[in-house]
Amino acid sequence: MNKRSSSMARHHITVLICAVFLLMPFASSAVPDIKTRNIYYMIGGKTIDAIKTDIRKKTPVKHNGKFHVAYTKWDVNWRFWWLESTDACKITRIATTLDVAYTLPKLEHEAAMPAALLERWENYYSALFDHEQGHKDLGLKAATEIEQAIANMEPRTSCSQLERDANELAKSVISKYSRLEKEYDRTTHHGRNTGVILR
Repeated sequence: MNKRSSSMARHHITVLICAVFLLMPFASSAVPDIKTRNIYYMIGGKTIDAIKTDIRKKTPVKHNGKFHVAYTKWDVNWRFWWLESTDACKITRIATTLDVAYTLPKLEHEAAMPAALLERWENYYSALFDHEQGHKDLGLKAATEIEQAIANMEPRTSCSQLERDANELAKSVISKYSRLEKEYDRTTHHGRNTGVILR
């Protein structure tokens, strides 16, 4: 892994939101609500080598003693509602939120940079962000799969059992996509195979 031009493996934090009662006739789900934010660290340099050196010096993204250029962290939060009858409890509604935070480098004094150098940086940055978007897309798939899986659950004999099973189901989906993210970074060589190389 080229630590100067790679993005690191992701870690996910799952926030569980307790279920509440709501009388609805059938289970329903919606498109996950997505919230994104960018966290920038400022870098500079008048040559490619100088920019690489400044990235290594200033990046806040470090993992297992290695420095990385960018990082995408996503969290899936889920809520569900149920209907309780005399002998069963069933899901009536499920909603998820995907929170995404990108940590990225940002050039200072872009206007003063030579056009050829700026073009090389912009090509690199575009490939870097595309790779990070791939991580966000996996988070979105996880949120969507959680909604579908919980919405399709069979009724349980008690609501406490339903709640436990729904949360366990959601956590298993998160674990699945955590593994898929590691595979994504492995197969793309942290984006190097798709152009995340500053040269």
